[in-house]
Amino acid sequence: MNEAMDTTPLPALVAVRPMVLLSGFLGAGKTTLLRECLRRFAEHELLADVILNDRENPEIDCETLRDHGASVSALAGSCLCCEGLDELAGLVIQCSKTGHDALFVELNGTADPIPLLETFTLLESRFLMRPRWQVCVVDARRFGGRKGYSGLEELQLETASHFALSHVDVVSKTRLEEAREQVRAINPRASETDALALAKNLADAVSGNRRVTVAPTEPRDRVSTRPLTAPLNSSPRHRLAHEFTGCQILLPEPMTANVIRKWLDELPESVIRAKALVSTVEHPESRHLFERVGSEVGPRPLRVPISGRVPASVIMIGAELDPPALLQSAQRELGRDCVLG
Repeated sequence: MNEAMDTTPLPALVAVRPMVLLSGFLGAGKTTLLRECLRRFAEHELLADVILNDRENPEIDCETLRDHGASVSALAGSCLCCEGLDELAGLVIQCSKTGHDALFVELNGTADPIPLLETFTLLESRFLMRPRWQVCVVDARRFGGRKGYSGLEELQLETASHFALSHVDVVSKTRLEEAREQVRAINPRASETDALALAKNLADAVSGNRRVTVAPTEPRDRVSTRPLTAPLNSSPRHRLAHEFTGCQILLPEPMTANVIRKWLDELPESVIRAKALVSTVEHPESRHLFERVGSEVGPRPLRVPISGRVPASVIMIGAELDPPALLQSAQRELGRDCVLG
């Protein structure tokens, strides 16, 4: 006698995809590396999803990536590894359904990656993201010179599987080798990489993963029946991440390029990182992203197509910001129409 056939549907098989977590201090060059890596990845006829985190308005950097990633999601949060963990997990689940080839998650410049790595490991059967690499972007000019925040910079490197040196074209060979030695003293297991090598390694991982399909052990439309909480981390270095605040000021446009450069150059030392997205009198048909890292203003702003998604604005990040004073300075130098965002 035939037994009754089990008609319970089998779980769908899903391809495993690689995931790259980008860490690094404020202004190290994470978005620049990401942009180039996405371009190189596309040369392999592969597409990646991107989750971009920033302390204030991540949409500014998202605008510079729209033409590079298959999808770009913005995630604002003062401390992604604490308050924003549940939202991040939800975005990872959404991206895992797109069918694209890889996922990049760029952390804000003050994030502690350890709680995120722990959470991704615990939820591995739901995310189906492997291999998972953490690439720490290291500013060859300033690494080890962050004074009271060097501990946070080291924390972002300690768990990295890879590191990428940035701004190598503006330092001497001696300083470059010194930065490498500093990195290897902190994390001797990390492999050095760059956009070209990282894209090639990801393409190889995608090729290998295409031979592997698995069934999720739990429904993929939810992360948990309750909000996720990061493992408690009260270490002094983790607490440094909570000392930073952000400020956004909406700008009138177009503006004269030299005026915006001069204002950025004269910002107080408390502003560790600043990014201004605005159209200029010289090039009103597009916008440019002006950047300041530490006390230096970048000489070549990045051209960005004008979009209605993001207003012209500047975001500033630092440990002791005074938003009213920054607004007064902007109104005095850039125009009375400047307002806090």
